Amino acid sequence: MTNMKKLLYIALAVLLMAACQPEHYRKVYPAGQPELKATMLTQSVLYGTDSVAFDVEINETQTPLSQLQVKVMVGLRVVASELLRTPDFHYQAQLKYPVPFGPNMLENDDVKIYLTATNVEGTATNLILTGCTGRRPAMETMFVMPPTIQYTALGKGKQMTYDEVNGVFAAYDLKYPKSIQCLLAVTGTKFGRIDWNTPVFGMLNDDLSLITQEQFESEEASAIILENDNFETIDTIIFNPVTFEITIGGKVAMPVSAVDVNNDLAEEPAYISSSSARKDYRGAKIFFDKDSEVEITGVVDLEKAYNLDWMEYLGGNKVKFLGDKGMYYLSYKVAEDYLVVEPLYDLVEPDVMYLCGVGMGQPSWDPHATSGWGFDSPNQNLVGRLIAPKTYQFTVYMLNDAENADHPGFGAVNFKFFHQHGWGGEETSLDYTQSGLNIVSSNEDSNVGNWWSSADLLFEGIYRITLNKNNMTTTYEKIR
Repeated sequence: MTNMKKLLYIALAVLLMAACQPEHYRKVYPAGQPELKATMLTQSVLYGTDSVAFDVEINETQTPLSQLQVKVMVGLRVVASELLRTPDFHYQAQLKYPVPFGPNMLENDDVKIYLTATNVEGTATNLILTGCTGRRPAMETMFVMPPTIQYTALGKGKQMTYDEVNGVFAAYDLKYPKSIQCLLAVTGTKFGRIDWNTPVFGMLNDDLSLITQEQFESEEASAIILENDNFETIDTIIFNPVTFEITIGGKVAMPVSAVDVNNDLAEEPAYISSSSARKDYRGAKIFFDKDSEVEITGVVDLEKAYNLDWMEYLGGNKVKFLGDKGMYYLSYKVAEDYLVVEPLYDLVEPDVMYLCGVGMGQPSWDPHATSGWGFDSPNQNLVGRLIAPKTYQFTVYMLNDAENADHPGFGAVNFKFFHQHGWGGEETSLDYTQSGLNIVSSNEDSNVGNWWSSADLLFEGIYRITLNKNNMTTTYEKIR
């Protein structure tokens, strides 16, 4: 038998078997009509706290039931929705749904239940259940509060005043940074803590919402971020408790064209946390524009005093600012005649990276290496500038003058990179290769991932360090 004949016989056999199979069709019922009854069991709910409950009963005599659609609405807002399976010819249940507190939910708004019962043939019966009203949580006061007691940008918080004409809470004459994190709480304490027994507003699923302490501590909910890059500071916060809208106002920042270190920079700037280091500096928050020319006076020799990463010397008393437009700390270390540029510490900046360690310091003409790790003064850590995507530049004085007595084989220079001011978001040297200087990766138990100088070669000088996260390299170039 040829292959063609075999294929023909197989095809005929398959057709014969298919013809012998019984036909299967879905049973068709009459159109029917679900009978839907419901009773409201709750007369009043407190938004964000209570639930609305009701009894529901569905009956059919001709056609099996299929499903029950439940929608809980306050005004025009759907606050809960569920699709329930309802098999057979009878369904009876007592249902309960939490009523959250959301925007535009007013006192004594009707809380309605929209019910749709459908049978298997698609015939539906609708019912609207009424008889329940909503109540807003008491909010006679409101505080702008720090999200944690360690968060220092807001101090211990600020009580807002209620504007009866406009129906909003407002706080004026603030002196907050241009980017802050906060929670809005009905009750705050003088110690900067939140009373979670009364309503607290934060961010939940990207919306401003009432949140609980458990949601916040589990990071299901988060702090509110208020920011505007065009502001020098935030001086006004207005909260509408009906629409849940927050409006901020502030002093519009104007980029500087001239800075005199004696008149524009204050003695012992408060943002330097170490009181002993603070006395060595003058400083202030200064708004710079990218690529702008700035005249700087009051230093001994600007050609030696300008910041090597954030400024370009133009001659005379002028520099060009290389960073992005924004607010910066400008600190002047008087004894070393050197300017230090740093982004504001409280900002969350993915494009910023800090170098912190020992055996290194600011690259002045009279440099001094720090002997302890920390973020207490500008000399203990140096901030790099993003010079290309994922590529950071640091110009650093380093002194590797002896073998470390407690760590044979290692020298005096020992550091690490962090994405936040104060230890957060650290990098590990184990992921990087080194070139241009005798720096090695540390595997020591309490120093895993450190960049550490080898004791094989002692060195001193001003080095330009480039950390490239694209190819995971750290390179060193001596410039002085």
